[in-house]
Amino acid sequence: MKEEGASLLLFRTCLVGTLLGIVATFYLLGGLAGYVSSPVFTLPVAAVLTGAVMFFLVFFSALPWQTNRVGRAIWAAILIILVVEAMLGFLPPTARDELTHHLAIPRLYARAGRIIEVPMALHSYYPMLLDMLYTPWVYWGYDFVPKFIHGLFAFLTGLCIYAYLTRRMNPVYGLLGFFLFVSTPIVLRLSHWAYVDLGVTFYSTASLLCLLRWREEQEQLKWLMLSALSMGFALATKPNAMVACLILFFLFLLLIVNAPTGNWIKSISRLALFSLLVLLPFLPWLIKNWVQTRNPFYPLLAGLFPVDKTDAGEAASFVGLGILERREFLYGESFWQIAILPLRVFFSGQDDNPQYFDGVLTPILIVLLPWAFKGKWIGEKQFLTGFAFLYFIYALLLADLRVRYILLMVPSLIVLAVYGVFNIYLRIKQPVYLIAGLLLFAGWHGSYLWQYVRNAAPSNYLRGHESRDAFLTRMLPDYPVFQYMNQDLSLNSKIYLLFMGRRTYYCERDYFHDGGELPGFLLTAIQTAKKSEQINETLKRKNITHLMIREDLLKRYLMNNLTPSQGGLWNDYVKSHVKLLFRHGDYALYQVHG
Repeated sequence: MKEEGASLLLFRTCLVGTLLGIVATFYLLGGLAGYVSSPVFTLPVAAVLTGAVMFFLVFFSALPWQTNRVGRAIWAAILIILVVEAMLGFLPPTARDELTHHLAIPRLYARAGRIIEVPMALHSYYPMLLDMLYTPWVYWGYDFVPKFIHGLFAFLTGLCIYAYLTRRMNPVYGLLGFFLFVSTPIVLRLSHWAYVDLGVTFYSTASLLCLLRWREEQEQLKWLMLSALSMGFALATKPNAMVACLILFFLFLLLIVNAPTGNWIKSISRLALFSLLVLLPFLPWLIKNWVQTRNPFYPLLAGLFPVDKTDAGEAASFVGLGILERREFLYGESFWQIAILPLRVFFSGQDDNPQYFDGVLTPILIVLLPWAFKGKWIGEKQFLTGFAFLYFIYALLLADLRVRYILLMVPSLIVLAVYGVFNIYLRIKQPVYLIAGLLLFAGWHGSYLWQYVRNAAPSNYLRGHESRDAFLTRMLPDYPVFQYMNQDLSLNSKIYLLFMGRRTYYCERDYFHDGGELPGFLLTAIQTAKKSEQINETLKRKNITHLMIREDLLKRYLMNNLTPSQGGLWNDYVKSHVKLLFRHGDYALYQVHG
C-alpha cells in the first residue's frame, strides 16, 4: 500500500468512527425527547453501524493482497481472532458490567420509552455514547449485537494502527501492529463483551494519530478537525478520557508553540477550532447532567457543584484513600510490591482478580521499547511515549489500577513495540530468533483466547442444543432466581437487591439497589429502628415488596456491622415479616409482608 493509500485509510477509518459518534449523539437527543423506540432515531443507528461493519470487512478483506506471505500469515491469524470473537459474541450477555451498566441502563430506557434519570445508579450519569448505539438493539431484543459493536471498535483501532505503521514502514509491520493489538489478552476479552473501553480506546487513538498527521501537514485542517472530534467523542464515551484529553491538549499546545510560522493569529484560531470541536460532542452530556443534577460533571466535582442525591448516597466505599493506601489496606502489599506496580501491570495481570488488575496485558508492550527509539521519526515516537507515560501516571494516581482503565495507552505502546521489531530486524544477524520470540508471544496470547472459549463452552448453544435459559443458568448462579421472579411475581412487585452486585439486566420487575456494593440503606433501617415493624415501614416507604439476597454475604455483613441487640431486631423482623419464596444455591428470593 502506498503512503497516500495508508493515509487515506487512516482518514476514512477515523471518519467512520466520527459518523458512529454523530449518530449516537443524535440518538441521545431523540431519547431525551422521548423517542427511544422511534424509527427516526433507531434506523440511522442501524444503518450507520451496518455501513461501519461493511467498511471494515471490505478493507480488511483487501489487506492480504497488499502484502507478502509473512503478511498474509499475520492476516490469517487476525482472521481467526475475528471469527472466534464473532462466535463468542453470539452468546447471551453474562459479563458483570453488561448486567450492571452498559445493557442494564439501556434496558431501563427501552422500558420507559425515553432516556430517564436513574438516581440509584451513579454510573448512569457518566457519558454513555456507546450505550446509545446499544439501546436500540436492547429494545429490539437483540442483546448480543452490542457485543459486536464493542468488538468493532477494537478492529477499527487495529485498522488505524495498521494504516499508521504501513505508512511509516510497510504492510507487514502494519499487520503485525494490528495483530498485536487485537491479540492482547484484555482486548481479546473485551471484544466479545458489551463494554465501552474499546470505544474510548479507538477515539483516543484516532485523535492521537490524526494529531500526529496534522503535525506533518499543518495546513491540512481536516486532520486537526478529526483529531478534535475524536477526542470529543472519547470524552462522551467514558470519564477516563478526560485524562487523555488533557494530555493531548498539552501536546497540541506544544505543537502550536513550536510551529515555525510565528503567526499567532493563526495559532489562536486553530486553538479555538480544536477546543470547540472537542467540546461539541461532549456538550449534550454536560447539558443532560446539568438539567438532572445541576452539576454537568456529576458525580465528579461534587465539591464544586453540591448535589443531594439520596438514592445514590447509600454507597460505602474507600473514597478517602488513594490507590496506594487502598492496595496496602485491601491486599496487604508491601512497599516494594506497590513501588513496582508499573511493571507488575505488564507481567502479572489476572482476569477477575482486582489485586492483579482484573485483566491481562502483555510484556511485549515494554520489552521492545529500548529498540524503538533508533532510526527516524524520533519526534513522533516521543509523542507516543509521552502520551502513554503521562496517561499511565495519571491513571495510576487517580483511579483503581485495572487494566481496562489504562487500555488507552496500549495502541501507542503497540506502535512503539513494532518500531522496536523493525529496528531489531534491521540489525540482527539471525532473524529467526526474533521471529521465534514473536511466535512465542502470539501463542501465549492465543492461549487466553482458547481459555475464553473453553470457559464459555459455546458449542451447544450455537448449535441450538442448549437453550438461552440453560446457558444463562450454567453461566450465572443467580439467574434461576431472576427466572422465577420474572415468571411468578406480579408486575407491580418491587425487588430490593442485596449483595447482587447490582447485576440487574435480567430483572424484569421494578427494583432498587444501593448506590455502592454494600447495602447501606438496609443497614441504616436496622440501626435506626426500635422495633421490627419500623424496619418494615422503612422498606414499605420505597414500595419494596421482595428481597433478593446473596445470603452468605448478607449474613456475614450484618454479623460484622450490627450489635447483638440490632441483630436480634433483624432476626425478629425476618421471622415476622419475611417469607422465603425460592432459593438456588446462595441466592434466595423473599416476600416482604405485614
